[in-house]
Amino acid sequence: MASSRSTKRLISYGALCVVVVAGAMYLVDRSDTASPATTADDTTPPAAANPSAGRRAAVKPAASPDEQEIPSAAQSDRFLRLVGNARRLAAEGKFAEATAALDQADKVRPGQPETAQARREIAAMSSPQGQLATQLGRAHAAIEQDDPAAAERALAEAERLSPQAPEIAQLRQTLQAARQKDAHRSSRIAELLTAMREAIARHDFAAAGGALNEAARIDVRDPAIDEARVELARAHDADHKNNAEK
Repeated sequence: MASSRSTKRLISYGALCVVVVAGAMYLVDRSDTASPATTADDTTPPAAANPSAGRRAAVKPAASPDEQEIPSAAQSDRFLRLVGNARRLAAEGKFAEATAALDQADKVRPGQPETAQARREIAAMSSPQGQLATQLGRAHAAIEQDDPAAAERALAEAERLSPQAPEIAQLRQTLQAARQKDAHRSSRIAELLTAMREAIARHDFAAAGGALNEAARIDVRDPAIDEARVELARAHDADHKNNAEK
């Protein structure tokens, strides 16, 4: 009887041990499932987890040195006007004013190739050789435009810069020939206008108009042509009025 009770107690004790072990394993399994492998807080911001990454995100990328600020339309217009004014002033011999205009252009748009090119041109023009070439060019243009007074001024300035320059003598010969041609032209125009007035006196307005037109073909810019045209028109109107009153 005692042996049977001992056997029952052993069986009960073994069953209890099995239950305890099973419960312990169950608790261990739940603990492993609930706890993640990492100990880091899921709500930790990336910047706090990696400070260097946060700094990189906050720093704005630097602009490339090749990238330049695009100028406004007003800046571009002012820049071009200043460079153009500089060239015009240099052509007039005002080299200090030309340089000042280029300095202003550099402030509007620094480092532009147009400004550098204009500086080289003005430097060449301001040299003695450049100034001589400018005056010789002005003299030649004045002769072509039938402006002997302007040609004389340019040649006088060229002689001051380089009295022995062979181009000066050549241009003076060209100017003299142009003056002779101009004198002949003026003489021929005067003859034709005299013929016009003689025709008016004869009341031959067709002949008077022909003489005037021939004079105009020689040099329509001659002031005497305009005066003669007015004179012929008045004479023709007066003759027409007289005929109407008869």
